[in-house]
Amino acid sequence: MIATKPYLRPIEHSDLNTIQKWRNDPDTLPLVREYRLLSHQHIESWYEQMSQDHRFEMFMMQGIASPVGVCGLTYINWQNRHADLHFAIYKDCAWIDDVHAPYYYKLITEYAFDELNLNKIYVEMYNNDKKKISFFKEKGFHQDAILRQHYYHKGEYMDAYIVSLLKDEFRRKI
Repeated sequence: MIATKPYLRPIEHSDLNTIQKWRNDPDTLPLVREYRLLSHQHIESWYEQMSQDHRFEMFMMQGIASPVGVCGLTYINWQNRHADLHFAIYKDCAWIDDVHAPYYYKLITEYAFDELNLNKIYVEMYNNDKKKISFFKEKGFHQDAILRQHYYHKGEYMDAYIVSLLKDEFRRKI
């Protein structure tokens, strides 16, 4: 099948080398929870766990020619209807950009609120992640908490911000 427009697709085993390369990029490491370089065994273990756990819905952001990033919902709490949103444009080390991010953000949030019927999605990001902070603020996310000196990278402690968006807030933004 040849795609005529970008879409979300499940992560496949064949994507693991690409994900490992993206995650181990020096520009990415300061922005993610995983502090270490990831071996192929780490990525394999993550993939197996995620594939078997009903609390994880992870996707490749598939562009016309190739994948551009990864997004998904983790730690889905089905009873309380909320999940942690993961979102990263890895193409050209963009992390968040003006081309791909808005498009895939719309796809994953519509999936979360319309298909899974979640009531809230939330994001954890660090104070060094200016692009992501600005992006989610622009999308109407509200700051729920600051976890002071929560993340350590290369000799520096950074604050973590927890921001969230409710389904009715999302509806008002579109």
